[in-house]
Amino acid sequence: METKRSASDILKSLTFGVKRSHHNVKEAKVVSELRMRIIPEDGDAKKPKMEDHASDSDSNEPLLFSNSGNKAAVRTKVSAKETVEDDKVTNLRKANRMYTWGTDIPDPFIDFSDLDLPEQFLKTLKDAKIEEPSPIQMQSISVMLAGREILASAPTGSGKTLAFVIPVMMAVLKKKEGKNNKLVAIILEPTRILAKQTYSNFVKFTANLGIKLQLLEDDKIEEGTDVLITTPNRFIYAMKNYENEILSELEWLIVDESDRLFETTEGDRDFRSQLAEIYKLCDAHSVKHGFFSATFSGCVETWCKENLTDVITVCIGCRNTSNINVKQELVFAGTEQGKISTMKSMLRGGFNGPAIVFVQSKDRAGQLCIELKSSFKEITISLITSDVPDNEKETILDKFKKGAISMLICTEMLGRGLDVEGINLVINYDLPVSIINYIHRVGRTGRAGKSGKAITYFTEDDIARIRPIATVIHQAGYHVPEYTLTLKKPSRKARKDLKKIAPRRKDIGSVDKWKKVKKVLTKKK
Repeated sequence: METKRSASDILKSLTFGVKRSHHNVKEAKVVSELRMRIIPEDGDAKKPKMEDHASDSDSNEPLLFSNSGNKAAVRTKVSAKETVEDDKVTNLRKANRMYTWGTDIPDPFIDFSDLDLPEQFLKTLKDAKIEEPSPIQMQSISVMLAGREILASAPTGSGKTLAFVIPVMMAVLKKKEGKNNKLVAIILEPTRILAKQTYSNFVKFTANLGIKLQLLEDDKIEEGTDVLITTPNRFIYAMKNYENEILSELEWLIVDESDRLFETTEGDRDFRSQLAEIYKLCDAHSVKHGFFSATFSGCVETWCKENLTDVITVCIGCRNTSNINVKQELVFAGTEQGKISTMKSMLRGGFNGPAIVFVQSKDRAGQLCIELKSSFKEITISLITSDVPDNEKETILDKFKKGAISMLICTEMLGRGLDVEGINLVINYDLPVSIINYIHRVGRTGRAGKSGKAITYFTEDDIARIRPIATVIHQAGYHVPEYTLTLKKPSRKARKDLKKIAPRRKDIGSVDKWKKVKKVLTKKK
């Protein structure tokens, strides 16, 4: 007979994962403090207090596997019957802010030497100056090596890609021992740019291991490919030329930046309908699924609950919070004209690039690019939107990574996953439409433990939408105008509508100049 739960227990289970807004927020800690890899010897050592998860704007989204009843509450307690080793693992998870949901969760590992990794791979890690695993790697790799399905979230720049590269690599090497030459893993990315970036990471980390990788750029899947990196649409299109037999030995289907892929769009571009088709194609008995992102959204969680078997959820740090290595500023500019004036004043006061500037539309990005180029000849500024031809996008990104371009103006297209070392500054020229987008945007800086800065401008017209962003910045430990935290929350409908229809804003600078440039770009494409 089920024991009757007290009101306090029910409240704890219902509110687990929700961070309340406090006005005396401590300064954000550095990432190194989260990488506590030494397990306390004393099983009765005082355990770090579990930090509640954040949410203000999107608090109507379901909590992580919220229908699991008392599991989360039970997980945070240590019973008297637990062994000392179990106590140590619990302390390790708490010290590294690892939150897990599920049954029979494998213990996290501590050092790469704990795993049976090839010597060549360990050398590659050393050459890349990766000496120890990050928290998301410590727990996720253990889960995947145990053959369990996973839904994982960790801050931007925390090493999520390597967290699935290692288990996929190990699966391929094991299959090769049996002379298997069929596809072992498929990695799905939301954009071609991110697919190419992930492919490059696989190439780097699996060098000299005899693993055949393919970035799918047409409709042909090369014979003998072990790992296929692709976008959903490209994969579905290519599979029209093949029988499902080529997927009969598939072991892993990885969905990277999963919450972006679940964003609602129109018609066939809705990834959820694409995923249903991909899921049906990849129906081998051996296939397991991994979903990775810097943020959790309700639709991803719901899909995983309905379609995955005995899934384990891993969350590092607070739910849907910004990177603590990024110093964040919220600046009231009054009007659209005030924004351009404020930004120009900031740049004249000393520009510390490289920087990425986010604008809400292609036209506004182009207008801002022309306006800033005419005012700051000494700053190398470039533009990336979907209007720019793919080959030019790659050239621009390559120059940006090498430092030949110091400011990149773009739309939400580059808001997720883009991994460029040394970005010092992110400017949200136009307010993001959600805290999810905000987290991903500011996550382009402050990566791999380095510090960065993010500035977000807002105007009088943004007042009704500013509270969610202000709350995230405040909870990260940074100052925001007090009134922004007490404004009325946007309704769920208002937030949903905002994702479909961007706010109307006045043009930036000379529209005619931008129209001429746009005409040239369109012809090239």
